[in-house]
Amino acid sequence: MLNFSKDKERLETEVFNDQATLQHLLAQNNGAEFSPEQLAAIRFPMETHLRIIAGAGSGKTQTICGKAAYLVLEKKVDPKTIMMCTFSRKAKLEMEERVNHYLGGYGRPQVQTFHGWFNREYQELIRHNPALKQWGIEGAIDEELYGQTVNQLIKKYRLYNFDKYEDRSLLSRISYWRNMGYSDQAMIGFVATYFDGKDLLPNQTLSQVFQQFLAELAVIKKSQQFITFDDMLYNLKLILENDLTARASLQQKYRYIFIDEFQDINPLQKQIVALICPPDKQSQNLSAGKLIIVGDDDQSIYYFRGAEPRYIKDFDQEYNQTSLTLMTNYRSEAPIVEAGNRLIQHNAHDRLAKTMTAIKPAVHEISALSFPDDEAEAAWIGKEIQMLATQTPKKDGKPDYTDTLVLYPTRVQLRSLLKELAEQKVPFVTQSNDDLLGIFGLPLFKHLFEQLQKIAGATNSKEKNDALKKIIQQYAFYHYIKFGTSAAFLAELFTQNKFKINDLVTFLVAEKQLDRSAQTKTKEFFKQIYTFYQSQQLQLAPFVEAILATPKFKKELGMEEADWLAKELTEAKDWPGLMASFEEAQKQNQGMKQRLKEYDQQQLNAVYLLSIHASKGLGKKNIFIKGVYEDALPNHHTVEKADCDLQAAVEQGAPPTTMEEQRRLMYVAITRAKERLYVTFPKAVNEKKTEPSAFIQEAGLTVKEVQ
Repeated sequence: MLNFSKDKERLETEVFNDQATLQHLLAQNNGAEFSPEQLAAIRFPMETHLRIIAGAGSGKTQTICGKAAYLVLEKKVDPKTIMMCTFSRKAKLEMEERVNHYLGGYGRPQVQTFHGWFNREYQELIRHNPALKQWGIEGAIDEELYGQTVNQLIKKYRLYNFDKYEDRSLLSRISYWRNMGYSDQAMIGFVATYFDGKDLLPNQTLSQVFQQFLAELAVIKKSQQFITFDDMLYNLKLILENDLTARASLQQKYRYIFIDEFQDINPLQKQIVALICPPDKQSQNLSAGKLIIVGDDDQSIYYFRGAEPRYIKDFDQEYNQTSLTLMTNYRSEAPIVEAGNRLIQHNAHDRLAKTMTAIKPAVHEISALSFPDDEAEAAWIGKEIQMLATQTPKKDGKPDYTDTLVLYPTRVQLRSLLKELAEQKVPFVTQSNDDLLGIFGLPLFKHLFEQLQKIAGATNSKEKNDALKKIIQQYAFYHYIKFGTSAAFLAELFTQNKFKINDLVTFLVAEKQLDRSAQTKTKEFFKQIYTFYQSQQLQLAPFVEAILATPKFKKELGMEEADWLAKELTEAKDWPGLMASFEEAQKQNQGMKQRLKEYDQQQLNAVYLLSIHASKGLGKKNIFIKGVYEDALPNHHTVEKADCDLQAAVEQGAPPTTMEEQRRLMYVAITRAKERLYVTFPKAVNEKKTEPSAFIQEAGLTVKEVQ
């Protein structure tokens, strides 16, 4: 358990002469009293750094905003010397509004996102001392131009195989490494260690070519003066590491640095924070500032971008600090809190030991419900949403949909739900991204579909042939034939006036020794492509059967995604049917941006559909968690943490999906609910049997069948 009892006892016995300040805060808090736990954090005298372990629904935002206001009002701290940092713009705006309200006009502490804060510090440093531009690359942030440049260099250096290796693009791999705090030289070393032996670049050493690639990328960025957000953060790190004056100026600038959601920090951000406010546990380095970090290791769900729970867990190993806890949940009714407690206890080997306590009694039951299939599951959710919205109408008498949130683990769960809600005329919003595009957002199919569109829209034979080449290369890639090999074959093939489907099959057989069944599927695939090339006719049933039979699709697509793709393409029947489906998905995606904006401004009455990863910080009366079955949550890539070489995975730029993090994901989903929680799963998806997620049993939920 966290050891904070002595500090708590001292705070409880200490005499405070701060009643006027507390009365002011109480009035600004709409008369709602702060709990003893919250008061302990607000009043903490800051003789050390402070770690606040704040469980879900514990009122952490009002606590840290109350503490910042207390420092200004009671301790007479200049608000300019307080930095409050969080991760999202939405959280930043909420924190800014709350702390300024508490202060009631008595100064305004600085509230920023990490990117906003670090970019401002970087710009100020180089403005005051232009010589600091020698560290890193100076330029305006332009992510789009950066992406275009990387793709051009991939083509120039023929890094196609590396760019497609294990479906992780070179762009994302470099970004991940940079956010882990690694230099270009370290990246080159990782490529030499893990990828030189993979034969990803014929007749050349990959790490040497990758070094040339990074060097030219740096030259282009310098000459055209553009960088990325990752570069900006790395620039600041380099300046603070190498310039004593710059480092000293930032270390003296802030007396108090608040970092919200500290469990979400990545290594590069953490390294910069440590340069501004150095760890003092093992050294005599005393900075002028103190850190006040707030978070919950049980809600660490962004390992794929570098965050992990040990950063908040091990804070006491780096800093002379005091730990306080906020373990009272004010959001959720008791059964919800208890289910979350039971579930997360199964991560005992990977968490700080603690238990949340509910302040709200049990009024509503929580339900785990099974359905014959995902269509029945979606239909029931739609009807239940309608009933709940009608039971609690808005002031104008219309059903209130805004108190309901539907969470899903993967985009597959969204498909049947969108259809049912539309049919039942349930208004909804969701984030405008590839999830809303359905099968057209699946990466493997997305790239193939884009080339088919180019053939259909080509205005000359060169455009048409370029798209055809890419389709042939893509299909070869589905058989794990390297891009260099297929490119060389195509260069020779397209010198001929005509070529036959058998030429393509012969190439694939020579490279991968396809058996008779695979040869038949390959012939069918290219037969469909040839017909489409000639007349834009495409029979989708044999087409999808052929691509799903390839090794790449078998490995990378989960069973449910493969069945989903097969079902959607078979139902579309042909190219006009597929384009009609795409245009409908695109129309829905484009219109959703405006609807979501109206929803965020409380101008739209709708249900919110959201991935669990995007739901952090939210709370609604009614929460549905859809599709909680094995291979969805936990997903089909999940591995036990103990079975992984995590450092090797990091160095390969391919962090694994661990069971521990998937369990935390389920915990986050459960703890979004205030009153009603519905955990649902289908017993079959696309007519194939599923198994309920082990997390349902771990949370102590009894499953009820709904026919």
